[in-house]
Amino acid sequence: MQTVGLAPNPKKREALELAAEVLQWIESRGARVVVMDEAARKLGRDELAAADSDVAAADVLLVLGGDGTVLRWSQLAARSGTPMLGVNFGQYGFITEIHPRDTIKALERIFDGDYIISNRSLLMARVIAKDGECKGEYTGLNDAVVSKGPVARMLGLRMFVNGKYIVTYSADGIIVSTPTGSTAYSLSAGGPVVHPSVPVFVVTPICPHTMNARSLVVPDTEVINITGEAGEDDQELVLTLDGQVAHQLAPGDTVEITKASIQAKLIQLDPLSFYHKLQQRLRWGERFSGERPC
Repeated sequence: MQTVGLAPNPKKREALELAAEVLQWIESRGARVVVMDEAARKLGRDELAAADSDVAAADVLLVLGGDGTVLRWSQLAARSGTPMLGVNFGQYGFITEIHPRDTIKALERIFDGDYIISNRSLLMARVIAKDGECKGEYTGLNDAVVSKGPVARMLGLRMFVNGKYIVTYSADGIIVSTPTGSTAYSLSAGGPVVHPSVPVFVVTPICPHTMNARSLVVPDTEVINITGEAGEDDQELVLTLDGQVAHQLAPGDTVEITKASIQAKLIQLDPLSFYHKLQQRLRWGERFSGERPC
C-alpha cells in the first residue's frame, strides 16, 4: 500500500475530525496520503491537497460521509479502478461499509490485505435527440431517473427494451436502477431488493396512475429506451443520475440506458455484509409493535 486517497465530506465536522485521526495513522504506517482540496485546507494540511481525479486514483480510496458522498466519488474511482471503502456518516449508509468507530481496525485489515472486493455494475444513460445526435452521456452507480420538472402533472412515458415497445406509463417518472440502487429510490417506489451480484436492471414507475403497474426486472445486457409520449411536446422531463446529475430533456429526446463498461470496486470486510445491512440498517423483516411515540 503506497498511496491512500482521503475524501471526507468537508461539510461534516465529525468526518473531518476522523480524517485528521486517520491521516495521522496512515502516515505512521509510512504510506502517502492525498486529500481532496477543500478537506486538506480545513485540516491544515494544504501540502496534501490534490485534484479529485488524483485522490480517486490512489491505491485505495477512503470516503468519509453518507451514501451521497460515496456515490459522488464512485464515478471517479470506477474510472481509475480504485477500491473504495465507505465510512458511514449518513442516515442509512447502505453503500458505506463500516461505522466510524471501526475505521482504524478496518484500515489495519486493508493494509494487511485482509478484505474482499465487491464489484458493482454501473449504468450508462445517453440522451439522444430526434435526429440521432447524442446530447449527453452519464454514468450512475445507483439509478437513472426520468421524471417531471417543477410542474406537478402526470407524464406519459414510453418504454422500449431492445427496440421492442413494452408499455406507456402514466406516472410521475421511471426509475431504472442497478442492483446497488435497488435499496435506494427504487425501493421507496415499491421496487424489489436485489443482491449486488445479480446482473439485472430494475425498472420501477413512480406513482403510476394504474393498479397493475409493477417493477420489471430485465438482464443488464438489454438496452432500455424511455421517451415522452408522442404528441405531448409540452412535457417537462428531467434525467437524474444518482440524484446528483440533471439533464433537462427537450421534446423528442430519448434516454437510452445500458450497462456501463466500468465497475465500482467496493471494499468489504464481511462477505455477508449485504444481508447484515438489510437487517441492521433497513430493519428487514422486523415486526413493529405499533406503539406510537409520545
